[in-house]
Amino acid sequence: MDAFFSFLFGTREGVAVLFIAGVAIFAIVAFVLEKRTHKIYVDRGPSEDGDDDFWG
Repeated sequence: MDAFFSFLFGTREGVAVLFIAGVAIFAIVAFVLEKRTHKIYVDRGPSEDGDDDFWG
């Protein structure tokens, strides 16, 4: 186990593995959360004339 941690934190290749794994995990979490958010907030299409808008 000591050799594994020594590889991860002591070599350039190990740090690269940690970096790539972190980016991959972040991307997967972002994808899952985006899908969940997309289900909650449904796109209702463009607004029609006469819709009360805050800015206009």
